[in-house]
Amino acid sequence: MRRCLLSFSFVFLLFPIVRVFAADEVADALSRAESLYYEAKFKDAIQLLLHADDLLRANAGRTPEKIRVKLQLALSYVGLNQVPQAKNSLRDVFVLDADYKLDPQQFPPKIITMADEAKVEQGQVRCLQARADARRYMDTGNTALLITVLQTMKPKCTGLDAMGDQAAELLFKNGLEAYRTGLYSEALQKFQMTLRLSPKHELAAQYADLTQSKLQFNADRLVLEWRKMLDGRQFKQAAIQYVQLKMPNSGVAPQILDQMQSDYRNALTSLVDSANKACAIGDTATSQSLRAEIPESLPLPELGNEILAQLKPCAARKGCMPMTSQLALTRLKVQVNPIIPPGFQDIARRSQVSVQVKTKIDEKGSVTVLDAQGGNPVLTEAVRTAVEQWKFSPIIDPSGPRCVETEITVTIKP
Repeated sequence: MRRCLLSFSFVFLLFPIVRVFAADEVADALSRAESLYYEAKFKDAIQLLLHADDLLRANAGRTPEKIRVKLQLALSYVGLNQVPQAKNSLRDVFVLDADYKLDPQQFPPKIITMADEAKVEQGQVRCLQARADARRYMDTGNTALLITVLQTMKPKCTGLDAMGDQAAELLFKNGLEAYRTGLYSEALQKFQMTLRLSPKHELAAQYADLTQSKLQFNADRLVLEWRKMLDGRQFKQAAIQYVQLKMPNSGVAPQILDQMQSDYRNALTSLVDSANKACAIGDTATSQSLRAEIPESLPLPELGNEILAQLKPCAARKGCMPMTSQLALTRLKVQVNPIIPPGFQDIARRSQVSVQVKTKIDEKGSVTVLDAQGGNPVLTEAVRTAVEQWKFSPIIDPSGPRCVETEITVTIKP
């Protein structure tokens, strides 16, 4: 048992040393290979460098080290007079960095000349691949990659100019088809890509301007529709419309979008405040009506998620409390006398007529007649109509305004 524990401890202590050695192996190989090169031990140097090259190949980065290994390999191959292998190593340098330049102060003229030849050869390979890629992208309609290849490689490769003109015509035709079907955003993108490849394409420039005008007209129309939605308190629909107008190439200027956002937030704030106030005074019907207009959530937080969070819970109010007619009438502000039809005025003058009116006075002091009982139906209806026009001061208890129910006797005296 003791021997096993000692063995485990030994492996554990050795492990970090192995990791450090692996991390420095490339640098050590390069340093030793340079020493071997100056000692004219070219084969030994090449073996070390090939091992370092294998280690670096699996690593996506470390480009400077990879180039240094390739250059040292080229020097060692030249030392053995293996020119093809030396040129292959130099060609690999320009695969890693097409614009790499050798310092004439550090390398002999023979290597500089060989590097220049390798750079030209690798450039020819790149151009051949670029032309093949451009043709494939054109045949498959992959315009985005096609433009990338043409813009990157056209200054360096002959034969891509004509292909660029073909690509511009293809893009223009695609844009024209999109324009005719009403896909103006797509059409504008195609026309703009055409002009990137062929800046003097007059038709593409004209159609780009025309498409921009179409997009602007549509944007103005959609903004006007949005304004009508907001004025009509259609907050849910207005929020969805705003998201669409904020899409790229919608044609809506950023300053207009900022103003729309501000207007939406102001209107939403006013609505939430009104709903909260209606709830606070016990106007349940108004509060529920306003809350039905408020979106449960917004598609973009900046439209007012924090405003929605200010909407307070509205607890159900208590039912109407009963009140004596004497106490209720002390709060009467507006009294309207019943209008007696001419044919019944004699009846009212000959005898006293009383009507029992059961009423509900809401939180604002308005009256609803629940029932009216009297001897004469015509006179009873006249009293009902008059009482419904009465106004009372709001009745308030510790929890806020309350509705009350009371029964009032209305007497028509001769």
